[in-house]
Amino acid sequence: MAGLVVIVLFIPLQSFMGKIFSRLRLQTAQRTDERVRVMNEIVNAMRVIKMYAWELPFAEMVKKFRKSEIDVIMHTNYYRAVNMSLFFTSAKLVVFLALLTYVVTGNALTAEKVFVTSALVNNVRLVMTLFFPMAISMGSETLISCRRLQEFFELEEIGSGLKVEHVEDIGPNESASVQVENLSAKWTEEATVLTLESISVSVQAGELLAVVGPVGSGKGSLLHAILGELPALEGTVAVKGKIAYASQEPWLFSGSVRQNILFGREYDEKKYGEVIKVCGLEADLQLLSEGDRTLVGERGTSLSGGQKARINLARAVYMSGDVVLLDDPLSAVDTVVGRHLFRRCIRGHLRQKAVILVTHQLQYIRAADNILVLNEGQCEAFGTYHQLVNKGLDFTSLLQEEKDDASNAGSICLPPHISNKNLHNALRRGSNLSRQGSIRSIGSSSLRKKGDNPMMYDSALSIAGSVTSLDYTHDAMDDTTETLEENWRKSSSKNKQADDVKPENKKYTELRSTGSVSGKIYLKYFLNGGHWMVCLALALASVATQVLYSTTDYWLSYWTNGEQLRRTTSALNSTHDSALDFPLNTTINFALNSTLNSTQSPPEPTLPSGYLDTKTNIIVYTSLVGSLFLLSLGRTILFFVICMTSSKRLHNKMFSAVIRVPIQYFDTHPIGQVLNRFSKDLGQIDDLLPSCFWDFFEISLNIVGIITVIASVNPYLLIPTFILAGIFWYIRRFYLGSARDIKRLEGITRSPVFSHLSTSLHGLTTIRAFKAQESFAKDFDDIQDVHSAAWFLFICTTRWFGIYLDCLSCLYIAIVTYSFLGNSHSLGGDVGLAISSAMSLSGMFQWGVRQSAEVENQMTSVERVLEFSKLEPEAPLTTEEDKKLDPQWPRSGSIEFIDVSLKYDEAKPPVLKKLNFAVSSGEKIGIVGRTGAGKSSLISCLFRLTEPTGQIIIDGADVSKLGLHTLRKNISIIPQDPTLFNDTFRKNLDPFSQHSDEELWLALEEVQLKEAVQETPGGLEHVVSEGGSNLSVGQRQLVCLARAIISHNPILLMDEATANVDPKTDELIQTTIRDKFRSCTVLTVAHRLHTIMDSTRVMVLSAGQLKEFDAPHLLLKDKKSVFSELVSQAGTSTASHLRNLALTAFSMASADDGKRSSSSSTSPTGRSPVSVASDLSPVSLITAKDVDMTHIKTTSERGSDKDSEAIAPSSPRIDPEVASASHGSIDELTKL
Repeated sequence: MAGLVVIVLFIPLQSFMGKIFSRLRLQTAQRTDERVRVMNEIVNAMRVIKMYAWELPFAEMVKKFRKSEIDVIMHTNYYRAVNMSLFFTSAKLVVFLALLTYVVTGNALTAEKVFVTSALVNNVRLVMTLFFPMAISMGSETLISCRRLQEFFELEEIGSGLKVEHVEDIGPNESASVQVENLSAKWTEEATVLTLESISVSVQAGELLAVVGPVGSGKGSLLHAILGELPALEGTVAVKGKIAYASQEPWLFSGSVRQNILFGREYDEKKYGEVIKVCGLEADLQLLSEGDRTLVGERGTSLSGGQKARINLARAVYMSGDVVLLDDPLSAVDTVVGRHLFRRCIRGHLRQKAVILVTHQLQYIRAADNILVLNEGQCEAFGTYHQLVNKGLDFTSLLQEEKDDASNAGSICLPPHISNKNLHNALRRGSNLSRQGSIRSIGSSSLRKKGDNPMMYDSALSIAGSVTSLDYTHDAMDDTTETLEENWRKSSSKNKQADDVKPENKKYTELRSTGSVSGKIYLKYFLNGGHWMVCLALALASVATQVLYSTTDYWLSYWTNGEQLRRTTSALNSTHDSALDFPLNTTINFALNSTLNSTQSPPEPTLPSGYLDTKTNIIVYTSLVGSLFLLSLGRTILFFVICMTSSKRLHNKMFSAVIRVPIQYFDTHPIGQVLNRFSKDLGQIDDLLPSCFWDFFEISLNIVGIITVIASVNPYLLIPTFILAGIFWYIRRFYLGSARDIKRLEGITRSPVFSHLSTSLHGLTTIRAFKAQESFAKDFDDIQDVHSAAWFLFICTTRWFGIYLDCLSCLYIAIVTYSFLGNSHSLGGDVGLAISSAMSLSGMFQWGVRQSAEVENQMTSVERVLEFSKLEPEAPLTTEEDKKLDPQWPRSGSIEFIDVSLKYDEAKPPVLKKLNFAVSSGEKIGIVGRTGAGKSSLISCLFRLTEPTGQIIIDGADVSKLGLHTLRKNISIIPQDPTLFNDTFRKNLDPFSQHSDEELWLALEEVQLKEAVQETPGGLEHVVSEGGSNLSVGQRQLVCLARAIISHNPILLMDEATANVDPKTDELIQTTIRDKFRSCTVLTVAHRLHTIMDSTRVMVLSAGQLKEFDAPHLLLKDKKSVFSELVSQAGTSTASHLRNLALTAFSMASADDGKRSSSSSTSPTGRSPVSVASDLSPVSLITAKDVDMTHIKTTSERGSDKDSEAIAPSSPRIDPEVASASHGSIDELTKL
């Protein structure tokens, strides 16, 4: 009864432990979500992090999140160690208390009592102390998962609250149209300001409606309202005809260019060719290695922003929709391509469609049939261009108040491209600023639970690398090794596309390991957990614990045998029989009789020689059980400490390797693969592997101990024992040969499930606009079916393995039992010990073999993590050469390229070909060229993101010999895609905390963001949403500009920094650069030609070659120059305006250079440009810069390359038209 009481007491204890485990597991999942989210940000922004030399602060950030996660896991493991120790010793404790109570109450021990009790306790223990609490724990985790799913399922559906009448099929006598009547709408019920207010507009077939307006005016929201994504409070939206939609930020799924354009529709060669032409993709497809079969998306060849935008546009055009919604498709392309897209595509191919175009390019709105001007969600003006001009509407001033509408203020909470983070993060972030404020509030009615606070969704579904579940084995995301390409190929297999398309270029597929895990992996795992002395201490403690465990069994047998012999001796003395060897049946009968007469108190019989008295046995057994628990607890804690230390070090090594790997790795490998190492694999190492390993480790020692005990009782039992072990091992090998590969196959087939889900979430708006929900749902079902088949196959192999082991175990128990029938000299204690040990051994053999297989499966995660830890790093962050540099390097910012070539892939042609040029200190260089010309590659060379051949000299130092941090932290950049991180404004501006608050506020004031940041809760401590999603694109660019102002390096690079911003933000950036970087060397990659017309010189690249390099006006003088042709293609009026800008800037520079020459006794040789007042520029764009003719001559004389000789003139050239003007008045120069 005492034993049963203890077992019953274990139930509430285990229930309590189960609740603790459930609570800690939830905390672990939440902290893992946060860590994976941060890793997702880091991996997606790796290019920016490397260019800013921010590896160290982000390493500290990850270290902080990892420590927070490990602390909870370690806390869990302490409880787990106590629980396992209790489970390990519970049987001994229960048996001990049961027998102690039995003996103390005057009963004598018998083999029947002892080993039947032991067997019963073992069976009950598994149910009461293991399976029952496990059921509670699993039930709690299941409940948590169900609650999270319930919260997600209760989110408001997309159709609720919408007032959109959409008639897709129109008759032959009907025409397509869009009719918006008195539309008022807002994205969230909590929002106090309407996103759209009383909007009425009509578009008929054959009409083009241009939508313009400042930031937060609701341009994108209007398109979303027409698409049915934005719930309407008042008014109606009526759409006749099929809708085609091109989002502002291009959405591409993992597939070929052709598949992204077709989007599952039938391939029509003629139609497809026409779409390629009107979208300006012909030249781009020729440059791509596999043409339109080149893979895009996460894998394969990286595409430029302009190429992605045109593929995104081509998808909308190929659909042949009756109503075409275009969200600013012209911003990401240069002037020539933009003109082509507008003429050939929007006003040509789509001329009979009802087209709504959101744009910042006001040069095209004159050609629109109607113009809608939005301001703060209201219609400020509507009509034709001439009507609006006659009404006095000044488009120029309008443009100066316009800001980028990448994400409308207070409008789009779930845009077409959800950032890679938990969906609930899109709900819980918002700034509640006014429409005039810079920081936007975000939220989505499509994800909002009716009447509930969005803050409650902290456990919502995670996507794209943030997929972290309560069970890593079944729910965590594996390596993304498959794409949606096959699914699209299936969906169009009946089309002509399947007949004439050659196999796609080979996509990257992760190498799948084969065979067993090497023993070196196990050794590295434990050595990462501690010194070999620590591992040795664990081994010795484990051996000592097992010795104690086996000794308790042996002592119980010894105690029972002593009691039996004592009673036997007493019986023999009473009958004067000296024979001590009684048959087994006689012994058992005597024991039964003794039990029946146990109420009597006979005299204490004589104790046989070699046996202890009952009191001593009780003391020894008590000491053994107590020592067993303490030693078991100590070794279990030590084991988990070693495992957690190993996990921390493996994570740190992997992170250090990933953050140091060259950027090309992320261009050629799927980001999901990297994220899965930090989520699924690391989760298994943290959570599953220690438990599985401990089971296998403990069972292995138990088996050795049991075999030793059995051998001491009956050595002949070793024969069937070793035979059983051999059969088990053979079956294990046979099972593992299949199970291991099936497990890997299951992981591979699981990856496309998450990949498809992530891709679908990113393109929800586009998918819905194209009515492709059913197609994507069918693709998901097909992918899920494949994974389910692999998972079912894995379960079947496991069940098969278990049945075979069970049958062999029963056979072994029968052999042990019947082996004692022919031995009449066996003692009852020995027989009970052997049979109970055999029963335990068979179960342990079975569970041990299973766990050994599971350990090997889990060790594949360690193997993959170690593989990532060996990634080849880029060049050192610091070198000895750094110490030789001037502490103020670079002082002037001069740059020189000598025979510089660049290849991204050794098997492919170079993207830059023997560039030779020099840039003087303070020069302002414009870099132009078509998409794929090598403009951004030149930037990569300067940062050594990709190692070029040749030499790049900055202020006399060969950058190839410098440490990467030394180089990169001394060059500032404003990237094309501004990247912000989910951290405070302070950390986004100054991650190293090197600058004071005054400096940060001053930088924000310079870029006109101070007021907006001050209005946010916390100011500089206000947390920016992931990717800066609560700021517009223009504001993000301004934050990047503020970073550059804070660092104030002598060299500034602008990689198409103003391509996607409105003119006012563009002018603000240019003005700030004029003021703050007047003496710095500035290299500007630009699509908007007016931004580089007053540059000192312009560099024209084509197919990786330097075609022209001279002052803009001098290049424009040559009508046959590439630059001149590029300007001419912008249109007559625009070209004339650009030429006037170049002429004015050149005149200013020549005049100022003449003044400096006349005031100097000697010819000037300095290379610093002369800045000209910004108000001399007729459109206030950028100051004119001095043209350094002396340096051009020096460069041409030194260069041996024919191209460089053709590019750099051998002597200064002064335009006769401006020679006289250079001495004229300022007014005369301005007129020019």
